[in-house]
Formats: sequence, C-alpha cells, structure tokens
Amino acid sequence: MSVPVTCMFCGEAANLLSPGSVILSYTCERCGEYKLTLEAAEDFPGEEISQEGKQIISIVLRNAYERGGRKPPKEPLKLEHLLNAIQEYRQKDPLEKMDIALLNIDKKTSHVGHKVTVPTMIDYPLFHCMKYEELDSVLALLYDEGIIRVLDRKNAHEDISITAKGYSRLRDLKKLQADSSQVFIAMWFADEMQKFYEETLCPAIEYEEDGATPTGLKAIKIDMVEHVNNINDEIIAQIRRSRFMVCDLTGYRGGVYFEAGFAYGLGMKVFYTCRKDWCKSDTLFNSNDEATRQPVNVLYDINGNEVKIQKEGVHFDIDHMNRLEWESDSEKLKDFQKKLRNRIKANIF
Repeated sequence: MSVPVTCMFCGEAANLLSPGSVILSYTCERCGEYKLTLEAAEDFPGEEISQEGKQIISIVLRNAYERGGRKPPKEPLKLEHLLNAIQEYRQKDPLEKMDIALLNIDKKTSHVGHKVTVPTMIDYPLFHCMKYEELDSVLALLYDEGIIRVLDRKNAHEDISITAKGYSRLRDLKKLQADSSQVFIAMWFADEMQKFYEETLCPAIEYEEDGATPTGLKAIKIDMVEHVNNINDEIIAQIRRSRFMVCDLTGYRGGVYFEAGFAYGLGMKVFYTCRKDWCKSDTLFNSNDEATRQPVNVLYDINGNEVKIQKEGVHFDIDHMNRLEWESDSEKLKDFQKKLRNRIKANIF
C-alpha cells in the first residue's frame, strides 16, 4: 500500500510506501528511494530549514540512491543524519559541476555518438545542482567548451552526444578516480595513537566488514611514507593523491590542522574524529609525555605581562564541524569503528 504525499525535501510528488510504520519508506523521482525513522519525519523542522538546506538533503539522498545501485537503503535516516547532511555538504564550484555532468552523461550513453536526453526538471539533484535552471546552465557551459554536442544550445539537455574533447576529459577524470584509492590520515604521532591507527582506523577504512571484503582503499599517514623531499612538500603531494582524508583532532597538533585545512581547500571530503576526553579541555600542558606533563597556569608576553590562557581540545574554528568521538574502551572503539565505516560508505562509495 502506498499513499501519495509531497516530498518534504524537494517538493515533488512522492509516495509513502509504509504508512503507519515506525520506519517510513518514500519513493520520489527527484530524491530516489529513502527511509526515515518516524521521529525524523515528524520532527523535521521543515519551516525552520532554508530552501537551500532542503535542496542539499535532496542532493545527498539522490546521489546515495544512485551509488547504491538504485536500491532502497537498508537503514533509515534519523533527524541528526538529515541535519548533519546540511552541515557537512560542500557546494561544488562550476567546473566541478561540469565534470559531474559529463560523468553522468557518459553513464547514460551506450556507445560513441549515442544521443541522450537529461531530464533536468527531475535529475538536477543528481548533478549537484540546486534547481533545474542551474543544470541547464551547466549543460550550456559544456556545449560552449566543446565538451558535448547538441542540436540547439537553448535546449542543451536534449540530443546530447560527447565530443572528442569530452572523451579526453573523461579519460582524465576516470584516471583520477581509478588512482584515488589512497586515504590520508592526519593525526598526532604519539606512541599511544599508533595502536588506534593500526587497530581501529585502518580496518574502518580498508574493509567494509571486519576482516572481509576489501574496499580497495589504503590508509597512510605521513610518518610511514619513505621520501627524500621537504616534509611539507611531501604532505601536500600525498594529500593531492588521496581520495579523502580522516583527520583526528586528538592532541591539538598544529600540523593536523594545517593538513585538514589544505584538504578542505582542495574540496576533498574530510572526516573528523577526536578522542572524547580531548574534545573540551581548559588546561594547557607543558609536555606531551603523560608521565611528566604539568599544567601551565600562567603565560607572559614579551613585556612580562600576564596573558590569560584557555586551551580547547578542539579549536573554536573547527569545533562546529561534525565529528565522531572515540574512547579507549575496546567495545566503544568497535562502535566508533562501525560508525566511521558507515559514514565513509555513505559519503564515498
């Protein structure tokens, strides 16, 4: 039994497939198929969320649906998942949207010269566009650049075929995708963190399930890379080669923030984590050695004047970013590992 409804995210006509259930399943031409908990559906602050926020959720839902082989997801989304999607989404720039559009057009074609039509009114979230007019403009840009061929520029969504220049760009894009199996880990190099890296982070990244079904991804951190370059040059090179980054904020390390900022500036997906007891701390210490560290209660400037100090475990500038927190307890680490794995699968694959 299905009930006609209006999609709360894109406003398109949709169908509720499971009325009266604690898990609500929806099907929407624009957003795809998705599931919400009853609480998420009832508590979603529709009037308080901007139109842009709803459009972002539509983009996230549709792309997750396509990544999943156009199959309904196994797990329902909670309200926190919807709000986190808005917070974590990074708008794509025009050149990125052109590349996304070209890749999606290529998926629709079956042979060289195959002419396809993009239903812009329905598919614009798939192309990371906020409205169908934006997708029309992106397709027109592809035509202007000689990447696609159309019969009429004013209707650049119809009778699209890919040009030689377009196939050249596709080759470069697919090579980048194929080579991007590396995952850069930005984290504190303390001895106690190595066990966390080897036994928790690496398995979360490199395996979809414990000990089975490799993802093809490979985690690295810079202290494990043999090189003869300037360390900063090597860090930048390794980040550029990576598909995404996991950034652990434990330890308040300046280098970690530098690496995360560089990756974020490149438009790379960054997953933030932090040991729970480091997320908020008001004490500055004079040593990283647990046995000898003493609290620093007073600092002085160059004129000998006392400087009031406060040390956050996570810096204010990045504290608002969504992150996963972990604790050293083995069972809690397993739970953290599962959450990180699921977040990576939801955003990358």
